[in-house]
Amino acid sequence: MHDHSPSRRGTGEDVFFAVLLWLLDAIVGIVALLTGLARTDFNPLEPDPHASLTPVFAYVGGFGGLVLLSAIGLFRLGYRVSVAAQAVAAAAVLAFCTAAMSGHLTLAS
Repeated sequence: MHDHSPSRRGTGEDVFFAVLLWLLDAIVGIVALLTGLARTDFNPLEPDPHASLTPVFAYVGGFGGLVLLSAIGLFRLGYRVSVAAQAVAAAAVLAFCTAAMSGHLTLAS
């Protein structure tokens, strides 16, 4: 029995949308990372262990929060696979920011 109600999308459409959103997440995530790096005094050619990377993680963490919020809208539209994909992407971004802010990711000198 097929459920063609408007609250549930087709699997092919849902997977295609999830892949497109992951591609968009990657592009916007890189832009957020570069924007955060532009706000710091970090120089990748001469690493300074005292350079504050907090703005970087604030921008990337904010982006991760927006990705998580987008999953709520996708759930309401019936995109179940896309919700799972966005939740995984947001969890990975927020885990990276948490590890970096807690000091578990450090600059190699």
